[in-house]
Amino acid sequence: MISQTEIHNQFRGLGLKITLPRVIIFESLQKFSHHPSAEDVYKSLQKKYPTISLATVYKTLDLLVQNNLATKVVTNEDKVRYDHRIEEHIHLYCEKTSTIVDYEDPKLQKLLSDYFKNETINGFEIKQIQINIKGISSTIKKQNK
Repeated sequence: MISQTEIHNQFRGLGLKITLPRVIIFESLQKFSHHPSAEDVYKSLQKKYPTISLATVYKTLDLLVQNNLATKVVTNEDKVRYDHRIEEHIHLYCEKTSTIVDYEDPKLQKLLSDYFKNETINGFEIKQIQINIKGISSTIKKQNK
């Protein structure tokens, strides 16, 4: 997790206004071990910051995504979850528990990277590769929300 000073520096570097709600929502997102929904982030803040609205959480998460400080992960049920990890990585999505976990496979990521260095998609500029592998796992447990 990055410090408030680092968050302030990132916001400044992007020309974003530094506000308490933005900082605490970004901090909260980083504390989750799973990929939370906006509602999960909102609930995690309610006790300590009861004046923050769900609309503010949604707007801030969208702002973080627009500025490449977070990414969206869409589930089978078309529910949006958020991820504070912006580097390319793979997600495993368990259809039985609706749980998303990060999966590290440097060999697969290198294979994809090397492939797209040599291959182009006509008229399409690749900005990021997101891999979401869906299935049913006997080892991935439902995450607490």
